[in-house]
Amino acid sequence: MKPVSNGALVTSMTKAHYVPLDGLRGLAILLVVFYHLFLPHRSFHGQDSGVLLQMAQMGWMGVDLFFVLSGFLITGILLETRAQPHYLRNFLGRRFLRIWPLYYLNLLALIVIIPMIMPSPPAELQGMQDKQGWFWLYAANWLFASEGGFGKTSGGYFWSLAVEEQFYLVWPLVVYALSERGLLRTSLALLGLSLISRIVLVHMGVSTGTLYTMTFTHLDGLAVGSCLAICARSPQLSARLVRMVPVAAALAALALVAIRLADRDFFFWSRQMATYGYTCIAILSGALLVQVLRSERSSWLSRLFTNRFMASCGKYSYALYLVHVPVAGLLFPLSMRALKRFEPTLGYNGMFIVFLMTAFALSWGLSVASWYLFEKRILALKRYFDYDRPEANASLAAAPAKTS
Repeated sequence: MKPVSNGALVTSMTKAHYVPLDGLRGLAILLVVFYHLFLPHRSFHGQDSGVLLQMAQMGWMGVDLFFVLSGFLITGILLETRAQPHYLRNFLGRRFLRIWPLYYLNLLALIVIIPMIMPSPPAELQGMQDKQGWFWLYAANWLFASEGGFGKTSGGYFWSLAVEEQFYLVWPLVVYALSERGLLRTSLALLGLSLISRIVLVHMGVSTGTLYTMTFTHLDGLAVGSCLAICARSPQLSARLVRMVPVAAALAALALVAIRLADRDFFFWSRQMATYGYTCIAILSGALLVQVLRSERSSWLSRLFTNRFMASCGKYSYALYLVHVPVAGLLFPLSMRALKRFEPTLGYNGMFIVFLMTAFALSWGLSVASWYLFEKRILALKRYFDYDRPEANASLAAAPAKTS
């Protein structure tokens, strides 16, 4: 893949499908899934844990990569369609069809159906049931912010979905109201707001768990993605962006090294990470996105993010995100009890690997089933909220890395 002929990095978000972005989404979901699957390991939270566990400690950063991708794709779509009739209706209709049905089906299962059919539902589900209003209203991030983190109520992985939904509701109005220059300035201001807010609040004693989940203190990725969407459509801004990205990425990487040395771990709740790290991760995620957009199809980077497995992970990422935590929570105690007699042979780590493989396989199977039996059928209704497509997509011939 390479920039389009006029020098811009992208052509159209509504008329072209950039397959490597599916692969990037696949990387994001793999990071998050393995972070959550490794959480119950007895040495996971240790500062002197092994290399593999320390790498798994970084998996939560996949959420920030998701945020960058969302900011990039959503802002691009909104910029292309804001002059069309039914701009807001079409955007929100398509987003709701993609997000709401599976989200509410999961809530229905966790909060209503399972507690109804189980004689003694798990305490984790009881906590969600007692505070279910936050989840039904896409405000779970504010529940966790008020509680200072994820320790008091289960369902913590719903926080990022709440942030994104709040973004989907507000951002179309912002894009409609502003010029591209004004939108770029606003996006940069939101990036600065998130960083400065965390610096101020952490020195006021606000918990890092709260900083992680509040919307206005974790806009870094969405803001970076929005900036990239605006710059990638302009040949002049694309050229400037390509020159700036290596320097910005190098500085962000050096800052993360310093943060790791200060905190002695990679967890999101550590003080320096919660203060400065989210911005660095958003910048690095944005740099990776730009590099993927610039890559020739024959390059190793393009091949990595267009291979079938990575693209499939991106395709099934939403269902994977929603099912892997309940699957892991159910399987871990069951599998460790079942494997207890093999501990002298396998050791604890061997038993844990069996759990990992089983949990991922089951999560993957449920996600594939969800796509073909549920999501795909719901998404067919997007035809009622279609974007205007004059020229019958004739411009697709020039689009890089498109699907057939």
